Amino acid sequence: MMMLAMALLAAQAADVPADVVVTGERLRRLRVHAAVARNGRLRGCEVTISSGDAAIDRQACVSTRDCMASGQRAGEALANCVDGQLIAFVRSGAAG
Repeated sequence: MMMLAMALLAAQAADVPADVVVTGERLRRLRVHAAVARNGRLRGCEVTISSGDAAIDRQACVSTRDCMASGQRAGEALANCVDGQLIAFVRSGAAG
């Protein structure tokens, strides 16, 4: 049974376009440091590990600011919000 599951996963992975894999690796690598003021607002944002794409890096800080402004202040909720916005940004074709 385990061999069948592994074979199915390998077959699915083979169907993924190369640009999707590259973009996924870029997003996985990306790390951002957000400085938060006492009032909970974003005071500063810095990409500490680049995705390798300047547009994605810039958007990461824009998304962090937007998500915090909408009430997602920290933790998993903030990370999910930023991830969702970054994925939408990449899908829009705006990333390099």
